[in-house]
Amino acid sequence: MTINDNLRDKLHLLKQDFSSRFVEQSAAAKQRALQFIEEGLPPDQKLAFLAKVNGMVGDQLYHKQSPLALSMVFTDQRQILSTHPALLASQLPGASSRIVLYVHGWCMADTGWQRKGHKPDQLLAAAGYTAVFLRYNTGHHISQNGEELATALEALIRAWPCEVTELVIVGHSMGGLVTRSACYYAEQCNYQWLHRLQTFVTLGTPHNGAPLARLASWIDEQAATTPSLSFLQKLGEIRSSGTKDLSRGLIVHEDWLHTDKSPSHDEMQTRPRLPDQVHCFAVASCLGKNLHDEKNRRLGDGLVPVPSALGESEQGMPALNYADHGKWVGAGIHHIDLICHPTVMAQIRQWVLTHTL
Repeated sequence: MTINDNLRDKLHLLKQDFSSRFVEQSAAAKQRALQFIEEGLPPDQKLAFLAKVNGMVGDQLYHKQSPLALSMVFTDQRQILSTHPALLASQLPGASSRIVLYVHGWCMADTGWQRKGHKPDQLLAAAGYTAVFLRYNTGHHISQNGEELATALEALIRAWPCEVTELVIVGHSMGGLVTRSACYYAEQCNYQWLHRLQTFVTLGTPHNGAPLARLASWIDEQAATTPSLSFLQKLGEIRSSGTKDLSRGLIVHEDWLHTDKSPSHDEMQTRPRLPDQVHCFAVASCLGKNLHDEKNRRLGDGLVPVPSALGESEQGMPALNYADHGKWVGAGIHHIDLICHPTVMAQIRQWVLTHTL
């Protein structure tokens, strides 16, 4: 064996040893991270952590079969609801024939609706509605979540303890897009829940998309307010499939399935209309007090411009068919506060109760 051969063999062994140590260290680091999530964070902080991570890299976590990837489930904010009729009946002994479903936004989870003392399950309780909350991986393509929601909601309605006579859906931000997507796929599959849907309200939903730079800034701001999540500020530029779709308002598979990049508005295959025979309403907000100032309307709620939240025609996109009385714009309300602001909640209650069966 020559000196060069001996040196090459030693380098090969050194490389193998380094790779082995790197794998061991990576596995140990991953285990420490998992242990920190499982044991080091209170349950509410743990879910908030997972929701933000899933919003940024949830598609990658899913493909890697990571235990950190969130699954789509329905909850009452206390327990995951079963779609087995007998078990669901035991979980919700007071279930009514009217359901209000809350669908959260990007980088959030079902518990995120509990903000500033707001109790969404009580918003329509006096009118006989049972509140249900969706939890899902916001890093997935919006259309993937939409199609899965369409199927899951059909199973929930079939398993409900009594006959469902009315369904109301309130979608915040990405949740509004996921719901529109679900309605699109439910219509294709002739799911029965779509015939029960009476009222559909979107809160700050970017029907026409939202600027990516604002999305990155928003996650940085959210991470900065939670000490245990501060390191996520460095991940604000990560672009999951869900983030890309959110920035364009994409809700059908065809708009992303055959391309590696999000299409421009004029390349979109389709823009599904709002569901027929459903009372549809859109809430938007300006951070500024002057609702007629064009700069305020472009800034919107800090994340979503007013024209996008109202589904207005712009950049070659046709307008969604919201009636004039179905659009409401608030002043001085930040994007995240749309889920708890008293004026917004009063408006939702008025819309729902005006059009209840």
